[in-house]
Amino acid sequence: MLANPRPQMSRVVKSVLTLSAIAAWYCSSLALAEEPWILDTHTHFKGSAQVALESKANQRHADDTLGHVVLPRDYRVVADRLQIQSTLIVEAVDQGQPQFNDWVLDQAKSDLVCGYVARGDLGAADFVGNYRRYRQTGFLLGYRFRFDELHGYLDNPTARRHLKQLEQDQMVIDLLIEYRHAEDVTRLAREFPKLQIVINHCFRAKLKDGKMGEEWQLAIKACAKHPNVFCKISSILNFSEAEAFGRPAPTTLNAYLPVLQPCFAAFGEDRVIFATNWGVCTHFGQVDDVVRIVTEFLDSKGKTALRKGMRDNAIRVYGISLKHLR
Repeated sequence: MLANPRPQMSRVVKSVLTLSAIAAWYCSSLALAEEPWILDTHTHFKGSAQVALESKANQRHADDTLGHVVLPRDYRVVADRLQIQSTLIVEAVDQGQPQFNDWVLDQAKSDLVCGYVARGDLGAADFVGNYRRYRQTGFLLGYRFRFDELHGYLDNPTARRHLKQLEQDQMVIDLLIEYRHAEDVTRLAREFPKLQIVINHCFRAKLKDGKMGEEWQLAIKACAKHPNVFCKISSILNFSEAEAFGRPAPTTLNAYLPVLQPCFAAFGEDRVIFATNWGVCTHFGQVDDVVRIVTEFLDSKGKTALRKGMRDNAIRVYGISLKHLR
């Protein structure tokens, strides 16, 4: 007499269901690979009025993209080629020129744009008025401050009130800073623990003889101790010893491991965020190499790390709305 077949049948059914789930995941992964899926959290766009005004005070290299009119349509060919779904535009605005923030926010009409990190003086009397106007667009995701600005804001009562408002509204603070500003970052993180803080360009890392200095490494570790601090792995070609508009930067992953490994080790897969820094990265080489090198590095840490670093972390940290993704 045959034994009860139900246990065997149960195992067979489970195996079939498991194989079906794996097949479905594999097919969905293939479909994803065929569609733009990367989020680029750092690009700079400029209009003709801003370029004209800045040209009066700045004499830029002819190939310096910060002196060019740059529109979403100029970025589309890059995005389509490199599987980039959308970009978060970061300010390239002189302080005291809020109308250029308005111009950038107007570019969010493009399906390529998923948000904007604006420019503003936290100590200014008109900060709140401008902030409310930007926020009404639905595309404002934060503000960026540069170098010593943060230090001044931390001891300014007006600026601190505005920082508290940004914290309450879940805005992100991007920081264009260097390792010497690490103490300001840790103080900001400690005193505003619910504020999401993103260090741009790995503290503007710069290799020397193929290595990073001890002070830079200590700064990375100190900031990574705070769970509300994140590291934007952006513009990596700038990390090389190449000079802008000269011989192109190296294009192999090994050349950038002295920067990428310490950042990943300190922040982990949940707190690194990819970006190109287009078009500034083109001052040193090809944007295609930026995407390829970081993809290769994160992929070496596992498929989950790749997906988080190139996409998921950006959505979570910046609060990017899925309806703004093309």
